[in-house]
Amino acid sequence: MKGLGGVYLMALLLAGLSTGVSQAKPQPVPLDQEEYLDADDWFQAGLSLNSAGKYQEAAEAFARSISIDERNPLAWLNLGTTQALSGDFGEAIAALRKAVRLNPELSVGYANLGEVYFRIERFEDAVEAYTTLLALSPDDHNAHYKRGLAYLLLKDPGKAQAEYLVLKDLDPELARKLLQAISLGVVKN
Repeated sequence: MKGLGGVYLMALLLAGLSTGVSQAKPQPVPLDQEEYLDADDWFQAGLSLNSAGKYQEAAEAFARSISIDERNPLAWLNLGTTQALSGDFGEAIAALRKAVRLNPELSVGYANLGEVYFRIERFEDAVEAYTTLLALSPDDHNAHYKRGLAYLLLKDPGKAQAEYLVLKDLDPELARKLLQAISLGVVKN
C-alpha cells in the first residue's frame, strides 16, 4: 500500500472521539504475511479493525505501524483514539500528546485530548486542550461547548457564560444546553 499518498484524515465522530481515517475504504491486509507488512499496511489494518469496532486489535495494529515509523502523527492519533475507546485513558493521553507534539496543528488530536481529559475529570487540562483547538479552529462548536462545561465544573460560571455567548451565533442548540447547565449549576453529560 505504499502507493497511496496524501493524508489519511477525515473526521469521524465516534463516542465523542474523532479518528483519522482513510478517505478510501481500507482493504483488509493479509495478516498471515505480517513479516512483509510496512508501516502503512499496519496503519490501514488498524483503520479496518477500528471500523469493525475491534479497538484493542486496532490499537495493536497502530502500535505496529508506529514501531516501524514513529514519526507519523496520524498513527499516534489513531492509537490514542482506539485506546480511549477501549477505556485505557492513561495510554490514550500519552499517544494523543505525542500526536500533537509531532503535528501541533492536528486539530482532531486536541479535540480527542480534550474529550479524554473531560471524561476523566481533568477539567483544567480539558480547558487547555480545547483552548489550543479553538486557536486552530475558532468556530468549533463542540470545543466551545465542552470548554464551557469544563469552566462550569471548575466553578467559573463567568467563563462558561462567555462560551455561551459565542455559541449563541455558532450553534443555538448547544448554546441552549450550555445555558441550561449554567442555570442549573450542574452538568449532565
